[in-house]
Amino acid sequence: MSALRHNFGVLQTHLGPDVTICAVVKCNAYGHGVEECAPALQQAGAKWFGVTSTDEGIVLRQAGVTGRILVMCGLFAGEEEEAVRNSLTPAVFRLEDAKALAQAAARLRLNRKIPVHLKIDTGMGRLGLPLAELETFADGVKRLPQVALEGVFSHLASSEVVDDEGTARQIERFNAALGRLAAHGLRPPLRHLANSGAVGARPNTWHNFVRPGLALYGYEQQWCHRDGSPATDVPALPLKQVLAWKTHIIGVRDVPAGQALGYSGAYVTAAPARIAVVSVGYGDGLSRKVSIHAGIPATPADIEPALGRGEVLLRGQRAPMVGRISMDLTLVDVTHVSAAAIGDEVVLIGRSGHQHITAWDLARSSDTVVYETLCNLSKRVPRRHVE
Repeated sequence: MSALRHNFGVLQTHLGPDVTICAVVKCNAYGHGVEECAPALQQAGAKWFGVTSTDEGIVLRQAGVTGRILVMCGLFAGEEEEAVRNSLTPAVFRLEDAKALAQAAARLRLNRKIPVHLKIDTGMGRLGLPLAELETFADGVKRLPQVALEGVFSHLASSEVVDDEGTARQIERFNAALGRLAAHGLRPPLRHLANSGAVGARPNTWHNFVRPGLALYGYEQQWCHRDGSPATDVPALPLKQVLAWKTHIIGVRDVPAGQALGYSGAYVTAAPARIAVVSVGYGDGLSRKVSIHAGIPATPADIEPALGRGEVLLRGQRAPMVGRISMDLTLVDVTHVSAAAIGDEVVLIGRSGHQHITAWDLARSSDTVVYETLCNLSKRVPRRHVE
């Protein structure tokens, strides 16, 4: 938890006192446990929190979060009154969204305005008001006395690509949209465009409000150029990785050469080996892609050994996952770890001795992104929040 608070402080120092951080804690705080992480971030100074849905916002309220909560993907029809009762601030993408909130305010007989944040589509092609409809929205929302346009925002599709032309166009469109709203007398006090990648590398997107997610948990974007080469001119922030993922050995056995292991016998030992059974599987969020192998062996004699691409840390050493990952169990070759025994700690993300495996490493081994690796940690994995 100290690492989480440290990261918030690093970002606030980097941004300066005039930029408000909206701490993005959607998807169970990126797998880290939102009911503990959000209050810790509030302790660290976070005054805003970003969630996906009304349900996620209510979980924060139940966890004791008193700060503002931005529902970034808006509300489902019929959730307006519940969102208002829980003091959630919804994103809107259509004039109809704002009208539904105005009607809910009338039903609840509120004596205050409902603040909303307008999301506009500047090029992501996902959620957001089309720029062609901006004037119609502006004219319509001014006729809704129950609604206050508190913020306007958009989302960058490629903030980590430092020379991306599409990102430059998105920034231009967003700034132009602010001007068009101002021409209609609308000057929302909060303006936000920057996610974690833009917080690190694009000060021209900060405005006065930013939405970091991944960076809070200790992972910076891997900045690159359009040709895929690494961008080495972006200064690294001194972030600390917050999460370690650990389990234990629950079985060890010695097997002969030619032994097929796991489902479909997809791994066959080339020599006598010592195999540990580890209590983790795809039911916990360990992607099966880490150990997928093509084909089913006919006989051990004519099948080349197929190592999985994933590794774990054990007694300060790296050990490869072997065979297909199952729902609850994973096999690890510990032949070279002579003292490996039942009960030993196994690290999937984190440190053991001088060795370190990050969520980026685990993501690469399953051909995905670090976001998915963290968010896929299932609810059955116990979270232990420690200082």
